[in-house]
Amino acid sequence: MGDVSISLSSSLAQFTGGVRRFSVPAGTVRQVLEKMQDEYPRLTGRIVDDSLQPLPFVRVYVGDADVRDLGSADSAVAPGTTVMVLAAVAGG
Repeated sequence: MGDVSISLSSSLAQFTGGVRRFSVPAGTVRQVLEKMQDEYPRLTGRIVDDSLQPLPFVRVYVGDADVRDLGSADSAVAPGTTVMVLAAVAGG
């Protein structure tokens, strides 16, 4: 099985030692999110909740589709796909 490219927003890179792009094995949305957290444990609890649903201030895109619109964490993520994870930045 091939890999999926992960692209993180700069606000999340602080939890990966500054790494914004990396790869994990392709699989389901659930497996990809789990592999991201396995690779960078400090991401745990910052992107998805315990049921692997994106937190309210985070958007996860598989290609052009928001994972909330895919209907299931068991939806397939094909090798070569880019998964973008964007977190809102608050301040003022």
